[in-house]
Amino acid sequence: MDALKINHSNRTLEVLAKIMNSYATKHDCSVKYNAAYNSLDFHGDASHKLEIAHETSYILND
Repeated sequence: MDALKINHSNRTLEVLAKIMNSYATKHDCSVKYNAAYNSLDFHGDASHKLEIAHETSYILND
């Protein structure tokens, strides 16, 4: 069997934003990747930020 070549791309924050956004939509919030600043932009009720981060970290650390 031949080796499978994988092209690495550093898009960690972009992928994280998509995962977090799936949780954020439950709370009528959104998390978007800002390529210009290489950051995550949160939109919505600030009281949900911690819960969204906790839910995301739970799935990633499982």
